[in-house]
Amino acid sequence: MNVEFKKLDNGLTIINDKMNVDSTSIGVWVGSGSSKETENESGIAHMLEHMAFKGTVNRNAEQIAQEIENVGGDINAYTSKEVTAYYLKVLKEDTDLGIDILADIIKNSTFPEEEIERERGVIISEIGQSIDSPDDKVFENFNTTAYKNQSIGRSILGNKDTVSRFKQLDLKKFLLSNYAPENMVVSSSGNIDTDWLFDNIEEKFSHINNNFKLNNIQSKWFSGFYGEDRDLEQTQLVFGIEGLKNSNMDRYSLRALTIILGGGMSSRLFQEIREKKGLCYSIFAFSQIQKTFGTMGFYAGTSPNNVDELIDTSLNELKKVKYSVSDHELSRAKAQMKAGFIMGQESNSSRSEYLAKCMIDFDRIITSDEVTENIENITIKSICEVAEKLFASSEPVLSVIGPDASKYKNYNLSSLLN
Repeated sequence: MNVEFKKLDNGLTIINDKMNVDSTSIGVWVGSGSSKETENESGIAHMLEHMAFKGTVNRNAEQIAQEIENVGGDINAYTSKEVTAYYLKVLKEDTDLGIDILADIIKNSTFPEEEIERERGVIISEIGQSIDSPDDKVFENFNTTAYKNQSIGRSILGNKDTVSRFKQLDLKKFLLSNYAPENMVVSSSGNIDTDWLFDNIEEKFSHINNNFKLNNIQSKWFSGFYGEDRDLEQTQLVFGIEGLKNSNMDRYSLRALTIILGGGMSSRLFQEIREKKGLCYSIFAFSQIQKTFGTMGFYAGTSPNNVDELIDTSLNELKKVKYSVSDHELSRAKAQMKAGFIMGQESNSSRSEYLAKCMIDFDRIITSDEVTENIENITIKSICEVAEKLFASSEPVLSVIGPDASKYKNYNLSSLLN
């Protein structure tokens, strides 16, 4: 990696990742997502992200889209629990335009009332679509149960009641209290001169100041069951436990454990549940390793008649992995982790995002060599130890959607992994 970074006097961090390419991928990453919302603000971070493209003091919504598309570029954004990102990709010679548009969006968005009303309907439709999708809703119910009465447990989209109430002033207040420069990173990957880039970004972003104090989020895990009765052909279920935050170096072993259990067609859950027993079409393990929270578990969709056997068989695989991992499984997991990371680093879009998140989460760059070294240092012992530690949990969460789903509340959750 040929990476340089600079912190401006107002606290904003600039990253330049020099690559031998003809395009520039650049964006603004804000260390603030839905986890920074109060209950009454649920969904406002996501709505703010949508509204950023709806007009500034210098450009209307059509001009924002046209100016990027006229030079063949792309512009987009996303909101997660912990981050909101605004990013674009243009040819090298159009980098100045890209920086100007990003700065305009962050500093000068006007949030026109008529656009708020229009986008409100779009987001409410998006919420309805998510509710109607059981494989989405089962995860939402899981999060709601695991992080009860906490922003981390609420949907990024918000709900119809909160989204229906947001006004222009609400959006402006949330922006002022969360888009602090010390909580923002402008990250660029491309063949751009570092001095030129730093000077250009400093000129456009140095006047952003914010005196609001950023709140640190503390998550608390709860065990519980969420059953939602629906007339469906398939029962959807998610089982999970509290995982690791990204400050924990065991996160590399946890990634490997997740791959061994349910990452791909050669994983234990896929082979045992689908290939050998034919209990489902879709099953996978997951781990969310974030700055303020962590979860680990598995998802499956199956016939209502197979739910009990699927849960029992899956939990048995979780118990077995505490005591035995083969050399082949270790090698495969490490190869998947290394290949996924290295292939991602070949894309300047992925690199700019990776570097920005490093600065937001760790306040430093974790180099490619450091990542691959940490992957190589994973051992069978380290995987079994992290499995033993996590699966000792007596506080799992089970979320089920399907016919007569509420009957599974009778599971003794505290003993499922013992």
